[in-house]
Amino acid sequence: MTFQDPRMFLWALPIGGLIVLMYLMRMRRRDLKVSATFLWPERQDEIRANHFFQKLKFNRLLVLQLLALALILGGLARWQVRQTGLTGGTTVVVIDASASMGATDVQPSRFDEAKRRLTSLVSGMQGADRLAVIEAGPIPRVIAPLSNDPTRIQAALTGLARTDAEADVGEALRLATALVGQAEGAKIVLLSDGVFDPIENFTAGKSELLYEQIGKEGKNIAVTAMGTSDDSKGRQLFVGVKNTGGTELPATITISADKRAIFSVQTSLKPGASWGRTVRVPAGVEWLTGEVRARDQLQADNSMTIPANPGKSMRVLLISRGNIFLERALALDSRVTLDRSATVPEGEKRGASEGSSKYDLVVFDGITEVPVKARSVLTFGAAGSPTPVTKTGRLSKPTFLDANAHPILAGVDFGSVYIESGEKVEPRGSGQVIAESNEGPLVVVSEGAQRQVYVAFNPVDSDFPLSIGFPIFLANVLEFLGGTEAASTLAVRTGQVLAVPAASESPLPVTMPDGRVEEIPATAGRYVIRAFSKPGLYKWGSGDSQKFVQANLRSERESATTPVATVEVSGSQVAANQRLDRFADLWKPLALLVLAILALEWWVYARRS
Repeated sequence: MTFQDPRMFLWALPIGGLIVLMYLMRMRRRDLKVSATFLWPERQDEIRANHFFQKLKFNRLLVLQLLALALILGGLARWQVRQTGLTGGTTVVVIDASASMGATDVQPSRFDEAKRRLTSLVSGMQGADRLAVIEAGPIPRVIAPLSNDPTRIQAALTGLARTDAEADVGEALRLATALVGQAEGAKIVLLSDGVFDPIENFTAGKSELLYEQIGKEGKNIAVTAMGTSDDSKGRQLFVGVKNTGGTELPATITISADKRAIFSVQTSLKPGASWGRTVRVPAGVEWLTGEVRARDQLQADNSMTIPANPGKSMRVLLISRGNIFLERALALDSRVTLDRSATVPEGEKRGASEGSSKYDLVVFDGITEVPVKARSVLTFGAAGSPTPVTKTGRLSKPTFLDANAHPILAGVDFGSVYIESGEKVEPRGSGQVIAESNEGPLVVVSEGAQRQVYVAFNPVDSDFPLSIGFPIFLANVLEFLGGTEAASTLAVRTGQVLAVPAASESPLPVTMPDGRVEEIPATAGRYVIRAFSKPGLYKWGSGDSQKFVQANLRSERESATTPVATVEVSGSQVAANQRLDRFADLWKPLALLVLAILALEWWVYARRS
């Protein structure tokens, strides 16, 4: 509690002293002559000396009057108490809806606890408060626009839904800034466990970012890796399990083929410890499953299922500082399982470690190409030592001249593309120029042991991403570098978006893991499927065109469920507040209490009289 104007209590000395003085004083009585004092024997208590002052004695009226004075001065001093609620003005609440928010260290889950706190904030809204709610999922959503109507906001909260996927918290915060970043004194409140990557390219503007931590501890074991490979004896499967929490846990690990167990073991994993095993895959199976049973706090990552024959899918690693056009174009291709990183992981660099790459394709987006283990490489505007070109200068607004009849360029027209700048290069080694400008090559390919495609400019330095040829070009590159038509069985990450060709304008019925059917409308000749929010098997179509897609939570970041007390936002550390507090004035209840005390004083006085 606090007082906004504690100087008001200085009035307690003169006013309180005056009240006490009045109880010390006695009025001088008049002398009256009576015929006999024995006529008044019951009044012997009033024979005290008639002095001006008397000894102070306990008096209920005095206590009540001093208490009333204290309460009145407390009200004038603006006595305030700390309580949970909005701090006035404009507030945007961003609620984390990622997989880690399903942890049960807070019952029934962290997400439910965040919703409870959010509901409490809405219930405590006052007349001057304006509130908006954003759900931070794989694609952020505005659940409730800015409003000062708590009833309307409470109704909108029914649309909040947690996913078993990674959340784009940074994009959700940038969306919040777009709403209130220019409002003086506005606040952006993040309800999260802090289990997300450091946020870059964010500024709060004139608003203030507050982080309220949800969760107490991390206690989790996850299936973190599954993959197949072939050798002279047939196909083999590798399964990796990791204790991502801070407590040693016993676990039972089972590997199944088409739901029949082919291996099982009981073990105990210490914090941070990993377990791995390679087993032979029986012939003729379609699905392989790794499962861990343990008393942990997150169920979404306790199982992983992949196709036994994954040859028709591609794992792609995008090395980029951020390119939304390229990310979306790659992620929408149903052949692609996309990972993103700002740098090449050490395990993927050629010569840095033993073993093969877990990626089919590495894409360098404006970052200098380095030697990698992957069997294919696509480079945009940043040639390196392994690139089949030699840099000779810079391109400046080049004009397209000619293109070969290469499969990569089928349906792609560079003649209508404006290019601001790029690299001037010459082909070397096995490099073949397939598109050329007046200042030098635009696209160079190499079909050696490692297939490579080099584009002399970065997409963000052109209007290429805005043209219809951009997704066609990427699809052709994937085809050239090893992809084929999408398989009938496919494994994707939860939260991934797939685009499949639409044979008609009719909606596509997609059956969810829980048996529900969701109708996906056709858009520009494609069905864009965003339904993979939970692990499990999704299916659509019939006969030869039937597709089965298994969604898995493959994210060590989400599996590491230990709450984070301080999050990194644009290089700054934002410490967690345990609760969002405001100070509320107590003058109204104090005024009512003073009236009650005065009424009690009157009652006591009346009884004594």
